[in-house]
Amino acid sequence: MILENFTAELHCRHGQVGVADTSFTDNIITSADEDGWLCTRNARTNQEGFKAVSFNFKFHKKNSDRILYAISCADEWDYIDARLERNKNGWLGLYGTHIAGRYIDAISTLIHGSQEYIWRIEPLQKWDGNVNSAETIEFYIRDHHGHRVSQTRALVNGRGNGSYLNASEQEGEILTFTLRNIVLESNGEWEFEL
Repeated sequence: MILENFTAELHCRHGQVGVADTSFTDNIITSADEDGWLCTRNARTNQEGFKAVSFNFKFHKKNSDRILYAISCADEWDYIDARLERNKNGWLGLYGTHIAGRYIDAISTLIHGSQEYIWRIEPLQKWDGNVNSAETIEFYIRDHHGHRVSQTRALVNGRGNGSYLNASEQEGEILTFTLRNIVLESNGEWEFEL
């Protein structure tokens, strides 16, 4: 896997990973509960909002079998630079979004200092270092507790409301991911592991 900072789309067998982005006028009841939570394109119906996003992967370090990154949103004004984190129930979302979230984050950083949420990427096969094959490497994403990211059915306002990404002990389909449309932050030279 790539041992430097880069930007890429995340994909799995259910399509591209993005965020729930329901228009307030389309669904007054659930729009505020859903927005910013990670989901896959195929998990959302045509009536539900979905916004495809790319992610910044900030390389932290490499362990024996995992590469550690801080991950944030790379595009879409409402979500740009928002951190990928999990809540206490394991649901994955983008934090520090919109104007209010950015303001709260700025104040929190002044008081508590900057803190990064670190994700563990676990490649499922070795990579030959060829730029053209980087997008074929499948991997798990794990949180700091070791939970693999899954697609899990959620209840919002007491009713079934689709599937979202989760990293906890809740039952769900463990997902394998691939990267697409990789853009290196550096001068374009690749570092890799055999």
